[in-house]
Amino acid sequence: MSDKKKQIKEGLTKLVIPKDFLKKKHFFNPKVQLSRDFTVLVLNTLDAKGWIVCDALAGIGARGVRIARECRVKKVWLNDASEDNIEFMKENTNLNSLVKRIKITNKDANQLLSEQPRVFDYIDIDPWGSPAYYFGSATRAIKRTGYIGFSATDTATLSGTSPITCLRRYGVESYKTDFFKEVAVRILITSAVLSFSKFSYSFKPLLSYVSEHYFRVFGEVKKGRSIANKNLKENLGYVNFCPNCLWRKISKPITKCEFCGSENKIIGRVWTGQIEDLKFIEECEKKLSEIDWLKTEKKIRKILFLLKNETLPFYYNIHKLCQKHKLRIPKTMNLLLELRKNGYFSERTHFCEEGIKTNATLKDLINSIKSMPIKIICD
Repeated sequence: MSDKKKQIKEGLTKLVIPKDFLKKKHFFNPKVQLSRDFTVLVLNTLDAKGWIVCDALAGIGARGVRIARECRVKKVWLNDASEDNIEFMKENTNLNSLVKRIKITNKDANQLLSEQPRVFDYIDIDPWGSPAYYFGSATRAIKRTGYIGFSATDTATLSGTSPITCLRRYGVESYKTDFFKEVAVRILITSAVLSFSKFSYSFKPLLSYVSEHYFRVFGEVKKGRSIANKNLKENLGYVNFCPNCLWRKISKPITKCEFCGSENKIIGRVWTGQIEDLKFIEECEKKLSEIDWLKTEKKIRKILFLLKNETLPFYYNIHKLCQKHKLRIPKTMNLLLELRKNGYFSERTHFCEEGIKTNATLKDLINSIKSMPIKIICD
């Protein structure tokens, strides 16, 4: 082996990676093992036996080779536009004895996908920046019922730092909120939904999560004009947000805040439906108990546990809420118990350590914090 390479192991798969793996030429990020582990779990949960899979922006091939080695798929296409990565793809394919199960191509991802109509059961899109540039061609390449996983690393754009850039890339003008990570995921889903609907496909999110520097979504796509139309009608709406008091509401656009009367910011139209499928999350938990080779198993299990509570849209960042309203900051668990005592749903969220999801109104949430004994408040 070259002194510029080294061998590692992820899951059940041996991988040859460059020693300078964080350079863009042969980029490999060990911190994204969680994402690759999640992909293996999702495909095993979906029972991908006999599937044809495309890793459209494969880099050195780590994700696609792991899919071929650790899932019961028929074939994996590894593709990358950079010739520099082909050598690593071939070496990793041979190292794991997967020559018959892997096809390697060296093309622009959009070109490859456009040339393979209705070929793939699952397509993975993991680019530098935005996946939105590849949704159109992915729609051509996916089967009439299929699945897609995609990541976005342009987190600042999606989170409200560059609203016009977000509008240009994703079709929604973002705005900085205290629940910006969830807004970002919902904008990302919106882009996929709108792109697939142009070709009479529906997109249903199965699992969405945030980790470190990226957003990740897995979903089902299905051909059918009526289901695509229904998906749009039932799940796209407007988010009214007041920067002055942090009030928020999903409804038709409202000019003035219903809590303090200040002018609202309106985000939309954006995906307001479920960002997780509860049944699928539970199936992932069961499958995770059967898989004993994922190094990030504990992290995945914690995320899945929290995702089951993501049924309500838009979390509150309790620290920011208390700072805005000049309240003492309560311990999160104590606040959850106080809200439950008062008859409200309340749970933590994976989006934010200081965040909670609750069906309490902003007024009732503030009153609950105010009514808590001083001894269970911590500044």
